Amino acid sequence: MTGYRKLYRAGVLAVLLLGMASPLEAQFPSKFRKTTNSEAAFKAALISYRNRDYPLAVKQLTPLAKKNFAPAQAQLAYMYEYGIGVAKNHSEADRLYRKLMAAYLIRAATGDAEARYQIGQLHYGGKGVPENVPEAMQWYLLAAEQGHLLSQYKLALLYDSGEKAPRDPAGAMHWYTMAAGQGHAISQLFLAIKYYRGRDVGQDYALAAEWFLKAAENGNAYAQSTLGFMYASGQGVPENKQQALDWYRRGAEQGDKDSQYDLGMKLSKGDGVPKSQAEAVLWFRKAAAQGQIAAQFELAQIYANGLGVGRDEVLAYAWFNVAIMSGHYPATKPRDELAKTMSADDIAEAESISSQWKYGQDLERQYP
Repeated sequence: MTGYRKLYRAGVLAVLLLGMASPLEAQFPSKFRKTTNSEAAFKAALISYRNRDYPLAVKQLTPLAKKNFAPAQAQLAYMYEYGIGVAKNHSEADRLYRKLMAAYLIRAATGDAEARYQIGQLHYGGKGVPENVPEAMQWYLLAAEQGHLLSQYKLALLYDSGEKAPRDPAGAMHWYTMAAGQGHAISQLFLAIKYYRGRDVGQDYALAAEWFLKAAENGNAYAQSTLGFMYASGQGVPENKQQALDWYRRGAEQGDKDSQYDLGMKLSKGDGVPKSQAEAVLWFRKAAAQGQIAAQFELAQIYANGLGVGRDEVLAYAWFNVAIMSGHYPATKPRDELAKTMSADDIAEAESISSQWKYGQDLERQYP
C-alpha cells in the first residue's frame, strides 16, 4: 500500500468536514452553560441523544431551551430541523436559531470570541438567517484573530477548498499553522499532507514527518498510519522498523484499516517483529471487514494455503469474491484456479457467503 493512497483519503476528509452538517451539540461548549443544574441536565440529554433515545432527549432539552440555555436551544433546533426524535418543524428550528443569534450578538459585542464563532456558524449554515458565507467569514476572522481555535480551523478549510470562498493557499497555510500550534490534530494532519505532497508549499518530507508526528501523538489514526509508512520506508525520517511497527500498531488499535493491514503484513513476514501468522490473520480480518481490499485478498490466499489457519477453500473463494466485488479484479484468476479443485456444493456455499458480505462484517461458515 502506498503512502499516497492514505494521504488522498485524508485529503478527502477535509472536503467532507467542510460541508458536513454535524450535530450542533458539538458546537456549543461549556462557557454558555448558565448553572450547574442546567449543565447536568444538558449532559443527561446528550447521553440520551447518543444512546439514540431521541424522544427522551427532546423531552429533556425542551425545558432547558425555554430557560434560554444556549446549548440546549442549539441541539433542540437541530433536532427540529432534521426531524430527530420529533416531527420536522422548520419554523420551530428557525425560531430557536434566531433566539441563539440574538443572544450571541449581545455576547459578541463584548468581545466574546466563542459567540463570534457561533454567529459565523449560523451564517455559514443558514440557521435562522439566510446562508451568507462572506458574513460568516468576517465573524470567523474576528474570533480567529482572538486565538479561537475552531475559527482558525474553519477559515483554513474555507481558504483551502475554494468551494464557498475564493481559494487562498497562503491564508489556508496561515490559519492551519495557527490552529496546529494550539494542538489541533486535524490541522496538524493537513499541514503534514501539504508538505508531503508539495501542495501550495515546497515538498518537504522532513517537515511532513514533523507534523505527522504531532498529529499522531494527538491520537490521529491517519497520521499514525502514515508515520508508520514513513519510518518503514525511510521517507523524511531515518528508516526504523521498530518505530514503523509501533505506529502501525497504534493506528491499528484505533481501528484504522490500513494500519491493521500494514501491521498484519509486518507480522506475517516477521519484518522488524517476531513472525506471528496467527496474529497477522487477526489484523487482516479486522482490516478486511472494513473493506481494505489488500487485506481481503491476503485473507483469501491465507485460507487457500492454510497459513496460520486451517485450510478452507470455501472461505478462500469467498474472500477472493469479496476482493473482486471491492474492485480487486486480479483476484479473479486465483479464484477461478481454486474453483477447479472445489465441489459444486462448496462453490455454491462460497458464493452465498460472499454475496451476504457487508461493510464491517467478517466472513464465517455456517456449519450444521
